[in-house]
Amino acid sequence: MNAIASDLAASPLVHRSALMARVVALARKVAASDASLLLVGESGTGKGILARYVHDVSPRRGGPFVTIACANVAVDLLESELFGHEKGAFTGATDQKKGRFELADGGTILIDGVSELAPSLQGKLLRVVQERSFERLAGTKTLSVDVRILSSTQADLAPLVAAGSFREDLFYRLNVIRLEIPPLRDRMEDVPILADQILRDLARRQGAAVKTLSRGALDRLMRHSWPGNVRELHNVIESATIMENGAEIGPDAVRIIGNPLPGPMAGAADRRLSLAQVEEQYIRDVLRVTGGNRSEAARILGINRKTLLEKRKRYGIP
Repeated sequence: MNAIASDLAASPLVHRSALMARVVALARKVAASDASLLLVGESGTGKGILARYVHDVSPRRGGPFVTIACANVAVDLLESELFGHEKGAFTGATDQKKGRFELADGGTILIDGVSELAPSLQGKLLRVVQERSFERLAGTKTLSVDVRILSSTQADLAPLVAAGSFREDLFYRLNVIRLEIPPLRDRMEDVPILADQILRDLARRQGAAVKTLSRGALDRLMRHSWPGNVRELHNVIESATIMENGAEIGPDAVRIIGNPLPGPMAGAADRRLSLAQVEEQYIRDVLRVTGGNRSEAARILGINRKTLLEKRKRYGIP
């Protein structure tokens, strides 16, 4: 495991792939600045964890890290959650309340699901991004904050800008630096190391011995497309540790919803493939999903590195 991965045990930032290595390296590089950062990626890829990482390695790490998930807050309450409100601002506002921007003063705020913001709130957010000042709901006093603004989205904001549902000026203000987290299916070589770290994290939390994955169980993980990304992998691993009573998790304990990716034997008979052709294709597939990591490929294949080398030479696999 590399040094960065060891800093964030059991997070999606634990990686072996070149794709994630580039993302993490860029995140570390831009952490030193105060520029607005837009994190883009599918659900479950770890946008929130990457945002926390940026905060933790930045000069603001001694300050608060505050998040707000826009999709989880009712539209009529979101303004109050972001900017706070004064007593009597609306029915039920019996006390003054600080918003997330005030709470994040001196630190970092993550606006998760920024694409969900209503047009009226987009204008208020634009002012904060530009001036770092705002008023509480029903307030008259202008408040200033020292905060770095990170935002995240599953949806590509550019089409929303083109459609007129997201302000172009706000988009450019938020998109000063853009970090895209690749889906897990595009970095399958990260699955084994993520699974191992998840197992260790679960064991630590449960005060139990660390379980391991059998070759068959790992093969099942490597043949799934992971539409739910790292969050789905975590759920599958956690379920498997519960279903498996032994120290080694077998393939039957790995319960995955949906169809797996085609394995090397899928359609082999119909295509009249020889055993050697099936073996060659399987070795190529395993090397592909491990990103060319020969030690990991040999482990999945159940052979040693020397045997793998011999088979690669036989089949002309680079």
